[in-house]
Amino acid sequence: MTSDSFFIQSLFYQGAYQACLELVRQNSSGPPSDPTFQQRLLYGARSAIASNDTSSALALLPSGSINTPSAQAVRALANFVAAQNANNSAKSEQALEELQNVLDQAIFNDPSGQTIRVCIGTALARNNDPVGALEALGMGQANSKEIECIALGIHILLSIHRLDLAQKEYNAARVWADDSLLIQLIEAHIGIYEGGRAAQQAYYVYDELAQNPSYAGKPSTVPSLTGKAVARIVSSEYDDAQSSLTQATELDPKYADALANQVPLATLGKQTGQMEALQEALAQLRSAAPQHALLRDLKEKERLFDEAFVQHREALSNA
Repeated sequence: MTSDSFFIQSLFYQGAYQACLELVRQNSSGPPSDPTFQQRLLYGARSAIASNDTSSALALLPSGSINTPSAQAVRALANFVAAQNANNSAKSEQALEELQNVLDQAIFNDPSGQTIRVCIGTALARNNDPVGALEALGMGQANSKEIECIALGIHILLSIHRLDLAQKEYNAARVWADDSLLIQLIEAHIGIYEGGRAAQQAYYVYDELAQNPSYAGKPSTVPSLTGKAVARIVSSEYDDAQSSLTQATELDPKYADALANQVPLATLGKQTGQMEALQEALAQLRSAAPQHALLRDLKEKERLFDEAFVQHREALSNA
């Protein structure tokens, strides 16, 4: 792997999607048949999708330019996310069907197959089908050798509160990929979920990444600074968490996950001004990322509360 390709992959793994996309654009010339060139474009397009910039993803991989199964999967994922964001269920189902068709061409332990599985796994997880996503990723037997599939699978397992299975997949992968950046990030993710000493270890992982001379002081460190903050929130170190989030938002004022973590931090460890700080944090998040998962979840909770309130009021009026 060339140095540029290594940096592109590392930025993608760290969640520094804008920096990854910019580096790909700087290295966007090459023969379409070159696997290294193709892989760069795929990471760039996937970074754009992760940033909800589906038009940039499709611009990097226009139909007819690269027609490998993995490129088809990334284009289909971009179309799926765009349709989902537009609340177009017909187009999202069409894109999901296309992804399912491409899945038949995914070869295990092959980079192209891994990309295809991650794309379909991402779409199914976003479509509230975690079980289907885990099946597509090849999770369940702790014998996968595809590190990106394992990372996404563990993320999904933690989202459905299956720490036991996530730990099993991590332990199996660590045997053969102990030096992988993704293994370190998986460990940090699990550590934050567990809390306690494990969260402290997660902090060290993110701190080391944030101080990497190749990235330190640049917007590409914002995801790592946010990770540090989350680890501190879990450990009830609210002042340190705020310091890391402040650094993150100074480098990138619109980084959605940093703004999202300002929401709970607005009320934690404070005696006064909690409501004002909370409303300000929510307003900043709504402005920067109106489709953020936290806002969608909050909207759903508000809907459920309103339904429960109406039912309770009707029950009281009929008593």
